[in-house]
Amino acid sequence: MRSPLALLGLATALLLGQAPAHAQAPEKPKTVRITYVTAPFNVPSIVMREKGFLDAAFAPLGVKVENPVITSGAQQTQAIAAGEVDIASVLGGTSAILAAANGVPLKVVAAYARSPKAYFLMTRADGPKALADLKGKKIAGPKGTVLNQLLVAALASQKLTLKDVEYINMDLGAARAALLAGQVDVATLAGANATQVEKAGGRALASGEGLIKPTTVIGASSGFVEKHPELLAAYFAAHRQALDFMKTNPEEALAIAAKEQKIGIEDARAQLPLYDFTPAMTAADVANLGEDQAFMIEAGMLPKAKAIDIKATLIAPSAFTLN
Repeated sequence: MRSPLALLGLATALLLGQAPAHAQAPEKPKTVRITYVTAPFNVPSIVMREKGFLDAAFAPLGVKVENPVITSGAQQTQAIAAGEVDIASVLGGTSAILAAANGVPLKVVAAYARSPKAYFLMTRADGPKALADLKGKKIAGPKGTVLNQLLVAALASQKLTLKDVEYINMDLGAARAALLAGQVDVATLAGANATQVEKAGGRALASGEGLIKPTTVIGASSGFVEKHPELLAAYFAAHRQALDFMKTNPEEALAIAAKEQKIGIEDARAQLPLYDFTPAMTAADVANLGEDQAFMIEAGMLPKAKAIDIKATLIAPSAFTLN
């Protein structure tokens, strides 16, 4: 396994190579703020924190790390806009697009995961029998996220829209609790929350497969990307170390993730294959994000006049050269 310092050196060289030779190095911040998001099943982030990889990567630079827990994509991008967060470690592609389209200084610096089979519309045993039965139902879940997009796509497959349901904004845990308590008919869930509903007798009405092609991404403040490439490199040194740990110590990584998610090891083992955590952005990712934007425009989630050039405007060039 490559050492953190070796990873840091390689990544720093890569990113520093993009900085203008004449640019004067800005003052280095004392603290870097990186969101911590565990759901739906963000094993690299969980391992990174449990094993202390972030602190180890930033310590040689004399920089401390703060990990605010912000699970909503919209809230993460708002925090970036307000200068309260430097890196949004797990951000739905739809959230990134909406933020950039509305002027938030945000760059996608990597892919986080690709996982259409990991997102669900869940109901109880006595809930709606099929997607066609969703009209007039109460549906809970986090707005402005991949799950929001899944709901819109599922409704569209039945020639319905959000206007045909009562859509209530809730985070994943609250949506799961509301569903199991009988307060809503359906919840948009992923990861351990979907598993818990299934164990309680619930079932999936649909997954994202065939409806959406979600790519969650790692986003960062544009200013942070431009001014502090060495700090961004330190982040990726820790991220890559977590991915390497997952490969070389799979059972320990699963145990760490299962404990954090409060699920059994076998449930964790079933979840992991649903995710591709390869960080380098690809042409397919760009195409998927482009389809996401087109879908949001068609669904009325984004005005056509605000559409952006995904590759040129949203994605940092370095996102395609990660290894």
